[in-house]
Amino acid sequence: MRCVRGCGGAAIWRAIVAIGLAIVSATATLPAHADDGLASGEASQPHFEIWSGGQAYTHVWSLYSGATVAPFGGIQDDGWRLRLVAGHGADQYSGPRSVGAGPPVVYEFKGTGSFADLLLGYHRQIGVVTLKVYAGVSFADREVTPSDPESVIHGTGIGGKVALETWWNLSDHAWTSVDIAWGSLYRSYSGRARLGWRLTPALSLGLEAGAAGNLEGDVAHAGGFIRYEWTAGEMSASAGATSDGLLYGIGPSLARSATPFVTVNWLSRF
Repeated sequence: MRCVRGCGGAAIWRAIVAIGLAIVSATATLPAHADDGLASGEASQPHFEIWSGGQAYTHVWSLYSGATVAPFGGIQDDGWRLRLVAGHGADQYSGPRSVGAGPPVVYEFKGTGSFADLLLGYHRQIGVVTLKVYAGVSFADREVTPSDPESVIHGTGIGGKVALETWWNLSDHAWTSVDIAWGSLYRSYSGRARLGWRLTPALSLGLEAGAAGNLEGDVAHAGGFIRYEWTAGEMSASAGATSDGLLYGIGPSLARSATPFVTVNWLSRF
């Protein structure tokens, strides 16, 4: 997948990270609420969620990390949220380009970039269904070597972003989740659906499918996952097959066949 990433050049990147860290630091100093519903001496509810992860395809890799803050209550209670996500990655692709009056020449391109999202959201629990809605700004910076005149996804950009995350406990043993996001920057989008089965209260296995895209095309993936959770966090890994043939089929670049992928994620609450 040709990644849209990055956070508006080095100067903008540092500024956004500094703003996000300042928000988290300021929120961390808020006093505990008297109405948290905890007995004297009992551990306070977690107000923070941090996570890190990575994904790799045959010709793409990316690393990302984020933090969500619940400034007015517990991180798993209804209420407002502040979220900062940032990441970095690289990819490579090939495609024919015209050179003068001669026949097209196939070039190998390498891209690198970073991204950062700063979002405000709301968490709502409705019975066995959890809903999280976010909106904010997304920053991206991408460089391609050699310069690709036919690619519109390069340089520094900023745009709006919205996201919806859902979780539904179908029964004591089964659950499903659907996450979708859309950004005005390069008209990018992403989505993932999971169907899990609890082998034990902590360990789940299941199937997942997803898609992502932008102005230059789309990519889809399908596979399986394993997820282990505990009171203060979770870990998960997924693997399967992905294809970005559609991504390069729109333009002059060469299509790629389906390739394996793997993702790993870790999350902690405190």
